[in-house]
Amino acid sequence: MDDGAPLAGKRILLLEDDTDARESMVMLLELGGADVVSTPTAEAALAALQSSEFDAVVTDVAMPGRSGFWLVGQIRQLPTRPTVPVLAVTGHPFPRDGMLRAGFDAQMLKPVSPRRLYETLIQLMQRG
Repeated sequence: MDDGAPLAGKRILLLEDDTDARESMVMLLELGGADVVSTPTAEAALAALQSSEFDAVVTDVAMPGRSGFWLVGQIRQLPTRPTVPVLAVTGHPFPRDGMLRAGFDAQMLKPVSPRRLYETLIQLMQRG
């Protein structure tokens, strides 16, 4: 892994409803070299996915309104890019098998380690 910019050239869509958490995650991903588009709602994230290409999606799970579960379900039904890697980043652990059945590719607990975040995203993008 390139320690300087492990996500260089990668376009990441981030969904996080909490402003401070969203800004922190954007900073982490950008420090890793990623081009980041962030949204505060699942509906805005879905609209971004329908109008642009992304290498991966990073989403919170439990949010007011539509959840990360709703978003991943919608992503998996898209006619274009239904296999884009989706990483759930959450403060509440969910059973791994339930997350996989829902359509998530991986799950990380907050707060995230930058190195683990980068490594996980790289692995998911290499598979996808």
